[in-house]
Amino acid sequence: RAGGRKLLALSSEERALILVAVAHALEDSKDEILQANQKDLQAAKDRNPPLAGPLLKRLALTEHKIQTLVDGIKSIAAAEEPIGKVLSRTELSDGLMLRKETTAIGVLLIIFESRPDSLPQIASLSLRSGNGLLLKGGREAEFSNRTLHKIITETIERASEGKVPSSVIGLVQSRAEIYSLLQLDKYIDLVIPRGSNAMVSHIQSSTQIPVLGHADGICHVYVHPSAAIEKAEKIVV
Repeated sequence: RAGGRKLLALSSEERALILVAVAHALEDSKDEILQANQKDLQAAKDRNPPLAGPLLKRLALTEHKIQTLVDGIKSIAAAEEPIGKVLSRTELSDGLMLRKETTAIGVLLIIFESRPDSLPQIASLSLRSGNGLLLKGGREAEFSNRTLHKIITETIERASEGKVPSSVIGLVQSRAEIYSLLQLDKYIDLVIPRGSNAMVSHIQSSTQIPVLGHADGICHVYVHPSAAIEKAEKIVV
């Protein structure tokens, strides 16, 4: 929380410069990141049973994926300042104005699955919006997440010239720690779990912290009048 407040005290330009520095650091450290990811991939293949093919694909990092992350982080840095944006004003009476304005949430606990490229994406959005962050990734990506977290947090402290400590983004290593953190409703302001409905429901029932959960996705298929109906039927069914 203390790190988040220091981050929030920075100007928009200072937070944007930190993000640009993070993007460059990830680009410069791609060999280190890919080596860590290879350890995760090998461990996943050596498991009994091995990690399923689609999950293995999500776990894998490539130079292209890292470059996509770098470009995305630079885009976030160049985006409009999200804090202090006035959404609406209502005059309640003479001299009394009610203003709706965007602000940082505080400290976020975000639980995500095996995709290690989620970590820089989440961290960048949190940095831009001035929020402190606790991250828990899937155990399949242990080495990748640890390396990415180290690169990002060291860069934050260096690029901010010590104004923001590396502890502004924490990495939770074990599942047991999650349930201890879920009791810290005085210190954590929002939990965002990304996973199965069972996992989200379990977290919602285990904490007094607000949880931004999700339900099953709804898939829509639009069939144009000129479409081949037999092909469309196979897609739909």
